[in-house]
Amino acid sequence: MPKEFQNLITIELPVPVRQKSNGVFEARLRKFGLNLAVSSKDYEKLKPKFLAALASSKLPTQGEAAELAEPAGAPLFETVALRWFELKRPTVKQGTITFYESLFRASLLPAFAGRSIDGIRQSDIQSVINDYIEAGKPRTATKVFQTMKAIFDFAVGDDLLEKSPMRLLKPPKYEEKNGCALTRAEERELIELITASECAPEVKNALVFLLYTGIRRSELASACIEGEFVSVVCSKMRKGYQERRRLIPITPMLARWLPAMNLDTLRTVNPDVLTQAMKRLMPNHHLHELRHTFITRAQECSVPREVVSVWAGHAADGTQTSNVYTHFGTEFMLKEGRKVIYNL
Repeated sequence: MPKEFQNLITIELPVPVRQKSNGVFEARLRKFGLNLAVSSKDYEKLKPKFLAALASSKLPTQGEAAELAEPAGAPLFETVALRWFELKRPTVKQGTITFYESLFRASLLPAFAGRSIDGIRQSDIQSVINDYIEAGKPRTATKVFQTMKAIFDFAVGDDLLEKSPMRLLKPPKYEEKNGCALTRAEERELIELITASECAPEVKNALVFLLYTGIRRSELASACIEGEFVSVVCSKMRKGYQERRRLIPITPMLARWLPAMNLDTLRTVNPDVLTQAMKRLMPNHHLHELRHTFITRAQECSVPREVVSVWAGHAADGTQTSNVYTHFGTEFMLKEGRKVIYNL
């Protein structure tokens, strides 16, 4: 080893070594005005390669060292997080970005603002997660965990950190509340409440329309009638994927209400207004349970699960046969749709 390095470098491999996802080992030295990076698939060959690179390097003079002075420190947490947000923005829908920004302002910034990305420890993050769990907010705790993991994975990938403090943290336990279908008695009660309510006519009709089509509230704005079908744009398509419409047959349950509906007006109803109206009418249920109800009733009326999945915009199952090669004809779909008739 060159004499000029002997007082600076310790025995063994004197720099951090990491193994990338592709299995390659990498050693870096960013000190003393040097910027060395050596990699090898064989860990045993990494040390001699690094020492060879070191031997061919030259320490800067005092004047050069001043020019090559290391940065004052790692970037702040908020700087890295905002950079991650901006790079993620083009790949996800605006609603997802809005969620991340809200979580950042309400939960992450108050806890970690002003701290360097390399100064945040596993215990710091665990403490914030525990606070939300103890406050009875396990869903927020889970979202904090997921978002912090993504931010620190980004920091490691951008060589701002050697290791993520999230690597040994366990995700909080949280079971999503998926909702449930209304019973037939509850469905009858809801129809009576809608009819008697003081809601605007378009809000009443929109609730019934969601109940008897099973579409998501975010899909209402794209709904239109195509012959004997309701057509909507699937709202769950990821950004960058081609927009796709799906068809739901007009069932006898919807057909009896359809003449009184003005779909042009329904499309303009704010989804939040529908959520609030449902909460007022049936406080123990939420709007998305109308979708659960439609899917359940269709299957109760003997419509095959694979067909109902197509109406709902779900993958029929995990097989290529169902998801790629099965294409139900319109006549068959209409025939199945006519089955959806029942007494309340």
